[in-house]
Amino acid sequence: MNYLEGIEVIQKYTSGSSVEPVLKFIMTVPHNEEAFANALDEIGGINRYPDTFVGLLSFISFILGQKSKMSQLYETSLERYESLNQVTAKRRPTEEESKIKRTLTDFILKIEKVFEIQDLTDESLVKELNRFVSEANLYGVTDNEIKNLKVSSKTVALVEPHLDKQRENYYQYKKLGSVMTRLIRIADYILAEAKMGAG
Repeated sequence: MNYLEGIEVIQKYTSGSSVEPVLKFIMTVPHNEEAFANALDEIGGINRYPDTFVGLLSFISFILGQKSKMSQLYETSLERYESLNQVTAKRRPTEEESKIKRTLTDFILKIEKVFEIQDLTDESLVKELNRFVSEANLYGVTDNEIKNLKVSSKTVALVEPHLDKQRENYYQYKKLGSVMTRLIRIADYILAEAKMGAG
């Protein structure tokens, strides 16, 4: 893992520019999914977030990984919704078909709402990381020094509210993820029935 390259990416970020290159780098930062999930679950939220630069990146990487999983479910649910629309385009939908379409729509909108919050939070975190990297004067540091680099207490105070939001997003993803998986399964069952009825 080359953290020096990542620091360059963070340094290049300017207000108003895309956060995508920074998020792309953060997603490559290794994280222990089980450890973060357990820590968040057991305590109902980590009392103290990681206070090292790499630890912070690792936590954000974990959350972005959860968002990525949710994005896949989101795309799948949109596909199922579209398939249901095609099935019912030339005939009146059954009660089951109407119900699953309504429910899918409700949850698709809920996911979009969480994505909006996540996008704003990601942007705020990237701004703070950029500020920290700029103020920390990291020119000439080695990759090893970066691994042990502590985040300033000022930065911790500035990122904490955003990390709280990330934690809330994690719980939303967890809750919505299980519901979406179930809805997709139901939609598949209804689509299979419609196919048999049409066949």
